[in-house]
Parts: sequence; structure tokens; C-alpha cells
Amino acid sequence: MSVCAGIVSYNPDISGLKKNVESVLSQVGQIFIADNASSNILELKDAFSDLPVIWTLNSENIGMAGALNQLLSQAEIHGFEWILTLDDDSVCNDEMVAQLLTAEEHYDNIAVVAPRVVDRRTHKANTSDDEPFNGFREINMCITAGSLTNVKAVLEHGGFTEKLFIDHVDHEMCLRLKDFGYKIIKAGSAEIFQEFGAESSRRRFLWKVYTQRGYSPVRVYYQTRNSLFMVRKYGGKFDNRPRYFYFYLIFSFIAKFIYEPRRFARLRAFCKGYVDGMGKSFL
Repeated sequence: MSVCAGIVSYNPDISGLKKNVESVLSQVGQIFIADNASSNILELKDAFSDLPVIWTLNSENIGMAGALNQLLSQAEIHGFEWILTLDDDSVCNDEMVAQLLTAEEHYDNIAVVAPRVVDRRTHKANTSDDEPFNGFREINMCITAGSLTNVKAVLEHGGFTEKLFIDHVDHEMCLRLKDFGYKIIKAGSAEIFQEFGAESSRRRFLWKVYTQRGYSPVRVYYQTRNSLFMVRKYGGKFDNRPRYFYFYLIFSFIAKFIYEPRRFARLRAFCKGYVDGMGKSFL
């Protein structure tokens, strides 16, 4: 089988991660896990002792991008053409990998084939424009959860960008590969199930409904910095209206500042992220 699965773990819920692995075990040739110094690593390894998992254990958190590159390297070493990248809380449907692979019958030069991402609590899709459809369609970018990634294509063009660390790591890779002529494909019949933030809530702020995710100040920093990096580097490819995106970034932060805790820590993180994201040295 030319497909393996790769998971980045960081202090995961062990039972959820095991369910994730069991849901995909029969669909792939090997499962690799890159762990970013989880505090529960001993319990984690013990829970997986009866499953065919190859581990990469990091002594510190090297970020999502660094761990994804480790998984790509493992896939290449073991001779896999494709790697199914999964979050530690993802659960695949039974035929997902086969459904994703069918894209090869319709397109050439594929970098990534992505499923629809569905909230397993509400059964709603990740985005409002991601409703069920038949067949396949080309898209600009997708998230890593459930995406079937062309190992050779990504490695030959630099892998994931490690300086981004976490947010937009997947989006940046997609847009960079598109610049090299590769295609990003969405498969309408393939679905992966996740929980979109168990502690999230929805509030109305001015004319827009805002989803409160409860991200830490550290995540606010990376979201702000990396969003600015993406807009500055890829312009209209990342968002069709770059000026609108700058406005939306500030609008979103104001909503977070009003509704979420640790306001001033978030404000400092946002300001630092904005300064760093606009800096010449970060492009």
C-alpha cells in the first residue's frame, strides 16, 4: 500500500487518539506518530503498545511544521508515496483513504487531496461553503487534518515552513505548491470528523456572529503574526480582499478582547504578533 498515516501529538487525550488510529489502521500501510514532548508520553506509548506505530519522540515542542516534516521524512524512508496527515482528535470514515485516492483518476500533478471536515457533535461542516457535493473540485488550500499529501512533491519544495510553528502551516504549504503548478483537491464524498473546540461558544458582535474559541495568548500571537505573513506573501491567493483581511483581523481581536478572559495578555500577544508579522525579516 502506497499510503501511510502521520499524526502529530502534544499532550493528547489518549482514548481519543487511540480511536483515531483504530479508525484508519486498516486503510493505510503504516502509522507514524511524531510527539512534541507530551507530558503523558509514557502512558501514551503504553496505550499503543499493541498497535503497529512507529514513534518519533521530540525532547521539546518543535511545532506543528517541524513534526510534520519528521513525518514526511519517515514516509519517504519507508517508501510511501502519500501520507494521510491527522490531528490527534480526528476520526476517519471507513472508506476515506480510498475516496481520496480516487482523485488520481481525474487529476494529475496533485499535491494534496482533502476531505470535508465535519464536527462530530453537530454534524456540520468546518466552513459554510463546504456543504456536501459529488465528485472533486480544485481549491486553494486546506487544513492538514485528513489530507492526503504527496510526499515527494512537498519534500522537493521545502517541506512545511518551520518558522510558522503552528498556525497557517498547512495553508502556506498549499499555496506554495500551487505556485509550482500542483493542484489542491477537495473530495466531496470523503469525510473526517473532529470537535471544533469543545469550549467554543458563539456571540454576536456588531453585525457579525463571532465564535469564541478560548485560544491562549500564545496562540493569539501565532495567529496574528502568521496571518499577516500569509497576506503579505500571498496576497489575493490567501484572501481575495487583502485589505478586508487586515480589517477582519483587528475586528476579530476586538471581539476576543471584549468576550474572552486574560484580556491584557491577549492584547500584548496581538501587538507583538502584529509587529513581528509586519517585520521585513519575517517574510
